[in-house]
Amino acid sequence: MIDKKKSLIFALFPVILVVVMTLAVRGHFYKVALFKSEDGWGYDILVKDKAYIHQPYMPALEGEIPFKDKRSARKTGRLVIRKIRNHELPAVTREEIKSITGI
Repeated sequence: MIDKKKSLIFALFPVILVVVMTLAVRGHFYKVALFKSEDGWGYDILVKDKAYIHQPYMPALEGEIPFKDKRSARKTGRLVIRKIRNHELPAVTREEIKSITGI
């Protein structure tokens, strides 16, 4: 009985290890860093603590308009990360920006 339990633990250990490592890497690989940008906010998408995407203005809108608040910048950055993780282009549409910012 004990041998069966040990066998099961040893058999599942590599699977559990892979799952834990995948979640650890996935959870910490991309980060959103917020910063002041002129009269508002912008965001960087960081990969291993280095800027991968620098976005001082709201994407998909004409002109250089910063985000009015941290929340909108953070929410847009998280949307971009979700798209990257889903193997999509990290582009944000005008409609997505409108739904996030309410403009």
